[in-house]
Amino acid sequence: MRYNDIYVAGVASWLPEREPIGQHRYAPGVQDEYAWESATVAGDDESVAAMAVRAGRLALDRSGVDPGEVTQLLHAYTWFQGLDLWTASSYLHRELLGQENRKAQALDLNQQSAGAVSALQLAANHLTADPSRRAAMVTTADRFALPGLDRWRSEGPRFIFGDGAAALVLARGHGFARLVAASSVADTTLEPMYRGDSEFTLFSTAALGAVDMHARKASYLRQKGDVREVASRLGRGHVEVVHELLDEAGLTMDDVSRFVFPNFGLSMLVDLVKSLGIDVAQTAWELGRTTGHVGAADPFNGLAWMIEQRQLSVGDRVMLVGIGSGFFWSAALVECVEIPDWRPVS
Repeated sequence: MRYNDIYVAGVASWLPEREPIGQHRYAPGVQDEYAWESATVAGDDESVAAMAVRAGRLALDRSGVDPGEVTQLLHAYTWFQGLDLWTASSYLHRELLGQENRKAQALDLNQQSAGAVSALQLAANHLTADPSRRAAMVTTADRFALPGLDRWRSEGPRFIFGDGAAALVLARGHGFARLVAASSVADTTLEPMYRGDSEFTLFSTAALGAVDMHARKASYLRQKGDVREVASRLGRGHVEVVHELLDEAGLTMDDVSRFVFPNFGLSMLVDLVKSLGIDVAQTAWELGRTTGHVGAADPFNGLAWMIEQRQLSVGDRVMLVGIGSGFFWSAALVECVEIPDWRPVS
């Protein structure tokens, strides 16, 4: 869908300290292939909700938007948010928008790593549906920890998990980047890949031991048999969503300066960018290799980092791509109309 007067007014990330991979985390050849440097690891006293609040407050401050003007808050995540039978978005609404704002929707959204970009599209559609709506925001945060998830092994070393948060504020009529268009593609024939032969349970078993996603995938592939078909479907989704968006916007790949994808290991990223005819240097790999895969936050983190590092210029277009198990691909294209003077947050 194309948009006319919807802008990114603010974007921010909050990332904890980085823990180096070390020399013997994986076999030497494997470490060279995926080229991770570190992962962001939150302290024991750092809650996922507190990280989301930090990113949300900074994004709002950068945007200049009055929290009372926000009419929708969407919180995307991939992993446990700190409490059972609890809505993180309600907490974030109270902390970021205030109890006086009684009109803004607060909704949790779990579409795994595609969640933040999908939420951006939903927020833009929310604003487009009613011209009286002035602003909406998206937050996302994750904190990965044992015993439920082993950041180094549950999916590693193809991608490792980093902790952190990000937030983005959309506003009508003003911002540093115009939202050009957004698009989504689904292929739920691949849904069993992250389920395998696991049976549904009455409660989460994550506290009993780390989730083994390798075993789930292996089970799925054994049942599926045709690995080439699976690989083809996985490789087709992001290409389809990117080109669908560009066709909608009347643009080509050459019209896009930078791309931000979920943070994969280098060899996986190389395969992904080759399928689109672009180069790793156009991505946020320089950041991603130091953070690991920060759930749904990677696209927002990359955009904030490019602004903070003065890597963008007026007129540059940036493609944000989310890829979530299920399988879903979401993409949004923004065009810089000014470059704000934002400093990195330590």
